[in-house]
Amino acid sequence: MAAFLSLLAFIVLLLFAIFFHEFGHFITARWAGIKASKFFIGFGPTVWSTRRGRIETFVGPNGATQTRPETEVGIKAFPIGGFVKIVGMSPAEEVAPEDIPRSFNAAPRWKRAIVLAAGSASHFVTAFVVLFLILTISGAPDANHPTMTIDSVESQIAGKPSPAAAAGLEAGDRVVAINGTTVTKWDQVQSEISSSHGSIQMTVERDGVRHTFAVTPVVDTSTGTSKPVVGIFVRLPNRRLNPISAVGTTGHAMASLVTEFFHRVPSAFSPHTLGLTGGKGPTQDRPFSIIGAGRIATDLASHGHIADFLFLFVEINIFVSIFNLMPLPPLDGGHLAVLLIEKVRGKPVDQRALIPVMAVVLSVLLLLALLLGYYDITAPIHPLGP
Repeated sequence: MAAFLSLLAFIVLLLFAIFFHEFGHFITARWAGIKASKFFIGFGPTVWSTRRGRIETFVGPNGATQTRPETEVGIKAFPIGGFVKIVGMSPAEEVAPEDIPRSFNAAPRWKRAIVLAAGSASHFVTAFVVLFLILTISGAPDANHPTMTIDSVESQIAGKPSPAAAAGLEAGDRVVAINGTTVTKWDQVQSEISSSHGSIQMTVERDGVRHTFAVTPVVDTSTGTSKPVVGIFVRLPNRRLNPISAVGTTGHAMASLVTEFFHRVPSAFSPHTLGLTGGKGPTQDRPFSIIGAGRIATDLASHGHIADFLFLFVEINIFVSIFNLMPLPPLDGGHLAVLLIEKVRGKPVDQRALIPVMAVVLSVLLLLALLLGYYDITAPIHPLGP
């Protein structure tokens, strides 16, 4: 039951993110005076709909002139996305003569840019609000006051079993002494490890009983550092922030996440990481599909890691926001690139010429989604370990 409720909560959060994305396009289109004829959550048959917005005149089935609100809003049968239909935005759409003055291409270029960017901006806003709530309600790890407890043990370092794992150290062990000398601060533990020239004796307390392990630090060549390590991470206490300081911390954290995105994406989507070369399959650093996201979120929430569950939602929103701004039609960034090209050329781009490009981009994204979905089923990522 816990797993089901966790998955349900994750789906609800995703639906909210989708709604907010489309609402961003919708509300800015209305602000810009552009007609939005439909605003739906989901795809497939319509489950429920109503009409809202400015009153428009149209010719009914019987040939008589009638009036109605111009925008149909509602819910479709399959809640796997959402859409807002902005008149004139699709290159394949035939715009009715009476709608041309309020079509997408009739609006000033700067207003169209705002409408296009509003979807991605909504994800940044969502990520900021959720991260702010995490910091003020759950708190954030306080790196300035580490405990003496091992939070996790690396299984491997540079392709070999880590010294800590090989020696038998476990998450939850509390370090009490190094080489027979009592340690009370984690800085002392790090100093003893990094200055070691051979095996060290680590004494830990486990279930009220003290155990001493011989651990031989190694240099992790994959990180480019020369300091010895053993493969342990310290447990950090959570510290709640007051709302004022949380605003600044949230902004700093958001900037760090965006920077990390640009550092990680090239390697995350490399052929090696995706398992397309070497014959060894994908690595655990690969991206995941919506299937994998649901599995990871369920594991985290059902085991009580609510802050990590919400942080995953923050990371997904940041990823979608930046990815959606890539200059590839039919992504919003692709449409923004077209506006820039039009600005430079001084004349409109033939939207029909974009259809083949859209087809290629969508095909690549579909193949990538299928590949990642297959991996998420056959070789799932386990955030809490196997």
